[in-house]
Amino acid sequence: MPNATILAAAEGLPDATRRAILFGLAAASTTAAIAVAPDAQGADVVEAQSLADQAENPELVTAYQEFDVACTELKRAHDELEWLADEWRHQWPLAPEELLLGANAQDGRYPGPAERDIIGRYLVRDTSELTKRLSPKFRRGNPKTCFAIRTADEERKHLEGWRQSTPNGRTEKALARNRAYRIKAIKECELRIQLAERYEAETSRLRKVSGADAAKLRVAKADTRLLAAANDVSQCQARTLAGLGMKADALAVTAAALIKATEFDPGPLGQLARFVDSVAGVAGRAAV
Repeated sequence: MPNATILAAAEGLPDATRRAILFGLAAASTTAAIAVAPDAQGADVVEAQSLADQAENPELVTAYQEFDVACTELKRAHDELEWLADEWRHQWPLAPEELLLGANAQDGRYPGPAERDIIGRYLVRDTSELTKRLSPKFRRGNPKTCFAIRTADEERKHLEGWRQSTPNGRTEKALARNRAYRIKAIKECELRIQLAERYEAETSRLRKVSGADAAKLRVAKADTRLLAAANDVSQCQARTLAGLGMKADALAVTAAALIKATEFDPGPLGQLARFVDSVAGVAGRAAV
């Protein structure tokens, strides 16, 4: 089957499959160049040498194969992590309402910790039951949200601050009110510390027995390997359009966030992002 036909048939296939086709064609181009080389001397020999020179760099093909394996391993590690999250979803506790702070923490608007699931994703919970904390209007507009949460360490600091404080008041009535408020605040801090300690102990236990921390470590290692493999691809010289596609593909994977964020930028970064996308797209459609 001609290369153009193969590449056209690859349209719409998963990325890993498309990548396999690309480096397969690049490897095949070397074989084809050798196969057509005639035994005659003169112009035919020159033409055969030219075809051989145009064959893809074998070091790039090998590096890209390693990159493809790294992509597969990272996907497998992510899939295992997602499976683990689904498997333990119903055993994972929600933080007690007393520990909840601001809503919409999934937007990254709070510097402190947010409520998360067993693998560290923002935990977006149902707001319909939080009638004391949230107004009906807010609950209608935000049926689900993620909360920032108090921690035991933070509450211990608050407790120490309250214990060291001295209530003031211009009158006996004001002084009594402030003293009562201090006592109440201390009791509330002590309660939140107990709740936070139990919550943190239980979530820590579940992460350990479920293997969540080990699964996250596998993802981190696979991601490191992918970055190293992509760098190896970038260090190799491309000799064909398919080779350029390999290099663009590797860059598109490892710099996906940057490329997406700058794809409409009129400056150099945006131009680079559009170039990488174009090369990857053309390499998937054109003949080698």
